[in-house]
Amino acid sequence: MNIFHFIFLPLLLYALINYHRAFLLYVIMRLFLDPLVPFIYMGSQRLQMMLFMDTCMFAIVFLNYINNMAKKPNSIPNPFPLKKPFLICVFSILISSLIFSPVPLSQTLASAYDHISQFIFVYLFWRELRKITDVRFIVKGLMIVFSIAIVYAFFERFSDFYNPLHEYKVSLNPSDFEGWVGGGTQEAIRGRTSSIFHSSLGCGAYAAIVATFFYYINISCKKVWNSTKLTKFAFMIGLFFLLLFANGRGAMLYFAISMLFMLKLKKILGLSIFLPIFFVIFYDILAPSLATVLSIYSQNESEVQGSSWAMRVIQFFATVDVLKGSPWFGYGEKGVMYIQSLRPEVLGMESMWLQIMAKRGIVGVISFIYLYYSMFKLGKGISKRYVVASVVAWLVLSTTTVGGDLHFQICLILIAYRLECEEKFYVR
Repeated sequence: MNIFHFIFLPLLLYALINYHRAFLLYVIMRLFLDPLVPFIYMGSQRLQMMLFMDTCMFAIVFLNYINNMAKKPNSIPNPFPLKKPFLICVFSILISSLIFSPVPLSQTLASAYDHISQFIFVYLFWRELRKITDVRFIVKGLMIVFSIAIVYAFFERFSDFYNPLHEYKVSLNPSDFEGWVGGGTQEAIRGRTSSIFHSSLGCGAYAAIVATFFYYINISCKKVWNSTKLTKFAFMIGLFFLLLFANGRGAMLYFAISMLFMLKLKKILGLSIFLPIFFVIFYDILAPSLATVLSIYSQNESEVQGSSWAMRVIQFFATVDVLKGSPWFGYGEKGVMYIQSLRPEVLGMESMWLQIMAKRGIVGVISFIYLYYSMFKLGKGISKRYVVASVVAWLVLSTTTVGGDLHFQICLILIAYRLECEEKFYVR
């Protein structure tokens, strides 16, 4: 029995009645889904629950659009600020997968749609983010989900990294499942928790991204986050523990860089005194995280959590060597697996840029650089600081690992853009 069916299928029925509210609710609940959760198996073919839900949400809004065209003139929505870079990214995905993929077209198209659906999801999020009450709903929902993630991370950390939710997700798949399951013994050996997420890499990235977002909301739009000061403080401390328990270097770098952009000098000096005391008090709990931070500067590969810099250089040159056959457009959305089959030393290609090069080549890299450039231009005032902090920190995170969720990050940046730049959202 797949319990996720009983949670998410009723949401589709609700979407037929009130699509706007159902979609916003799905944005929150979607955080519980990951590639391990299937909707159905059809022989050896597997349909992910997230992809099924996304597709149904797209279909409902498309049918509503067609139906409304016959009833009234089209209303002009708020222009999507990332329309051009999104279309260019989608174009690079389609061209590389349709023309340059060495694997069967059916396989690479399925992966291409999976990636394109993430861009569609972000656009629909922008489309449904209509009023300040929608922002409050998202903020409240994120706080509930990440409060659950924090409590569950403490349970996992103090039960010898036992994660029954992760084991249940794995059990929904056959024993010969070939995908990366994340979690498990290797996470425990490294002293990492994955909480409700697919892996510790994702857990740490989400914790860092959400902590930065809530800090921005607290200093810029306090009326959006209607909680007491004590509740806010406890939640932020909980997110900090969630980040440390995940024990990933990339996420820690994201958090440190984003806070350097967001904090004033006086608060940075205060934290430089507080944090060492904090680590001394909780040393037994935070020792693995401290070792991970120190491993950033280690030259000893045995001390490094994950691939060392030397290993990443090897991965880069091996990828470039294979890409000589299709440098401009890569090898499609199955390009990573294709290069891994030719050059095993590339391992997991632990950098977003390596994966983009393998899948979409030089054109793909340029398209994403343009996307980040376009994101830099969003916002003003405090939101500008938040946007720049998030993009710079994301570039560091995605360069050092592949565990983050870019489209979730973009959704939060779009919230900041709406709050600061559109009059009807302007609230203090």
